[in-house]
Amino acid sequence: MPDQVVQYQTGFAPQIAPYAETLLGTAQLAVGTPYQSYADWAKSKGLSGDQVAAFTDLQKQAFTGVGGLNQDPNSVAAAQGLQNLSGQQFGQAQADQYMSPYIQSVIQAQQRDAARQSAIQGTQQQAQATQAGAFGGARDAIMRSERERNLALQQGDIQAAGLQNAYTNAQNQFNADTSRGLQGYAALGSQGQNLYGQTTGNLNLQNALGTQQQQQVQNLLNVGTQNYAAEQNYPYKQISFMSDIVRGLPTSQQGSIVYQAPPSALTQVAGLGIAGRSAGLFKRGGRVRAGLADLAISRM
Repeated sequence: MPDQVVQYQTGFAPQIAPYAETLLGTAQLAVGTPYQSYADWAKSKGLSGDQVAAFTDLQKQAFTGVGGLNQDPNSVAAAQGLQNLSGQQFGQAQADQYMSPYIQSVIQAQQRDAARQSAIQGTQQQAQATQAGAFGGARDAIMRSERERNLALQQGDIQAAGLQNAYTNAQNQFNADTSRGLQGYAALGSQGQNLYGQTTGNLNLQNALGTQQQQQVQNLLNVGTQNYAAEQNYPYKQISFMSDIVRGLPTSQQGSIVYQAPPSALTQVAGLGIAGRSAGLFKRGGRVRAGLADLAISRM
């Protein structure tokens, strides 16, 4: 009859059982703990409970300033002025505006001077005709008529030249004023652009500094949320750590019992033979010979 082995298990090993029971109780307590929101946790710690940092005052100022950038008065005035001047052309209206109001008086004075010179020439001509005895004759009449015609032509030329000069001066003055106006509006527009650039730079600086402030506040809020998460997960991490240790040890007490079958008749005879062999060994011719019992046993 072959041997029989019976195994048995009696539960946790005595050295592990207290820790395993404590671990289970701690896990049950942790699972039964009510949920605590971050807002409640932060309030208990004296924190705001916010999770996202709000815009700072510098950022709000930058946002407000950006909204008014398109209404720069210098740039608007410069653009309007350039548009008005670029569309103007010199004409009669501009000539009347720029021509001197005293031009006609100057022309008339020049014409009177021409008439006086013509009269002087006429007096001299009559004196010569009288000396020659031709005063009142046909030659005298022709010369008088030619002198009067020349005077009319001269006075007409004086009128035309005076008006032409006045017109040219007015046009030059108009062009000069237009050029100065264009330069002035261009300078105003450039000034507006510089101010716009400075304003934009200031707004960018405000926004950058405000963003840094907001990031710092967000960092503080992140620390709060991280601490909250660590505090909430701490019991479970401890339980997991303890569970890993317990799983690494034998969690049950095991053993086994071996039952041996009673000896058979053959086994008893063999045992007796072995005992006799041990007691009755003898030597013959330098060789060891066993008894009949030992030989029988060996053959079996």
